[in-house]
Amino acid sequence: MAALTPCLEETTLIMDTDFIDSSSPGAISPDPSPTGLQSPAVPTSEPAPRFAEPEPVGPVGQVPPTGRTTRKRAVAGMAALAIAAAALASGGTTLAFIATGALNRPAVAVVTTDTPARVANFVPSTAAPSTGSSGTSNAAPAPSSGSIVFAAAKVSPAVVTIITSSAAGSAGSGLGQNPFGQGNGGTTPGGSQGQSLYGLPAGQTPVSVGSGVIFDANGWILTNHHVVADPGTLTVQLSDGRSFPAKVYGTDTLTDLAIVKIAATGLPTATLGDSSTLQVGQTVIAVGDPLGQYPGTVTTGVVSGLDRSISDTSGRLDDLIQTDAAINPGNSGGPLVDVTGAVVGIDTAIAGSAQGIGFAIPISVARPLTEQALAGAKLVRPWVGIQYQSLDAGLAARNHLSVNEGAWISSTGTGSAIQAGSPAASAGLRENDIITALDGTRIDRNHPLVELLAAHQPGSTVTLTVRRGTSDLTIHVTLATRPATTN
Repeated sequence: MAALTPCLEETTLIMDTDFIDSSSPGAISPDPSPTGLQSPAVPTSEPAPRFAEPEPVGPVGQVPPTGRTTRKRAVAGMAALAIAAAALASGGTTLAFIATGALNRPAVAVVTTDTPARVANFVPSTAAPSTGSSGTSNAAPAPSSGSIVFAAAKVSPAVVTIITSSAAGSAGSGLGQNPFGQGNGGTTPGGSQGQSLYGLPAGQTPVSVGSGVIFDANGWILTNHHVVADPGTLTVQLSDGRSFPAKVYGTDTLTDLAIVKIAATGLPTATLGDSSTLQVGQTVIAVGDPLGQYPGTVTTGVVSGLDRSISDTSGRLDDLIQTDAAINPGNSGGPLVDVTGAVVGIDTAIAGSAQGIGFAIPISVARPLTEQALAGAKLVRPWVGIQYQSLDAGLAARNHLSVNEGAWISSTGTGSAIQAGSPAASAGLRENDIITALDGTRIDRNHPLVELLAAHQPGSTVTLTVRRGTSDLTIHVTLATRPATTN
């Protein structure tokens, strides 16, 4: 509104200058007729009225009317002219419509007269009749595909709350708290007068609460490992309010993912998308149960960064999506979706010392686990046995490396860069080697090594392109099963 104020003030000034004061010396009255006749000046003994149109000429010798009478007559004349102009305009419009055939279109039907005028809708006569006693419909228009409303409506029915509970009075181990972010993930909401909101078994109180997303209608749910890490009774509450006892099918500590199963069928499911096509600046939507008290909460933001890494004393997560969509305690395990409603990530952590810095695991990393679960197989990850850093131009320049992209095999602070007895050691990989491609696919920000490896099963052989010094080598590695004790 502030931007409109100068315009209004300017308009007022322009209107004021349009008034002609014919009593002023040298004032010129406007020309009221095509002949160019000018009305006589008003005697100076009587103040002249201020108006935009000139005073009509009266008979010789007649005293001009007072200012009030003159104004009334001027207004009446202006009203008559307006009516005549409107009549001419409508006549011209009607003639134009007749000429174009617009009046031959079907008539527009108005809703029944018992509908208040302020909410009456005009419905084309070809539309299907409304249902209900009043003959009206209050249904909201369907959201357009590709909108945030559309995406939220599509995925929200498949988002669940996951509760770990214990006998009243006992305390949880705190494992449900995300080690990679302050306070994100498990949380213990306060119940009203000691009553749970989650339909927990009698005598149970919540220890930690997170989110999850149904990826198969027969009760298969994808979530974070740290959401289900606390010992206790596991319960899943659906978006429709129903609660089911749940079991952990399997976990993957390397990526902080877990599969949970409930005995239910015909459930709403989310579509798993493709995280490899994500771009920085792309709109994303997070859905979950923040604080364990607001199920189905939708927050929006953008992809702030790709191929991020975070670490803690308990381990390290690589190839993460960074987003500024609000992720709060309780959101962990919930989906991050694009505007089509397809899941592109699983929310996992936040930077506790900042605002608007959250992280999600790419769905391309999680997809192999969902496929293993549906096949009834044990959740396993392929293992090479290396520590590495994702290269960029800055890191390459500081360490005098000959390429700017790839997986640089180097110790990240604990342990050896090449683990003894690993497939990497058997294949002859060395510290400071740079893996630049896997099976011909170049390793870069959009195709990180962890994601490319996730597409392979243990026991398969992959071909690595390796830069060693200034030479390129081809090395074949037979993948093993990642040991359960490896972080």
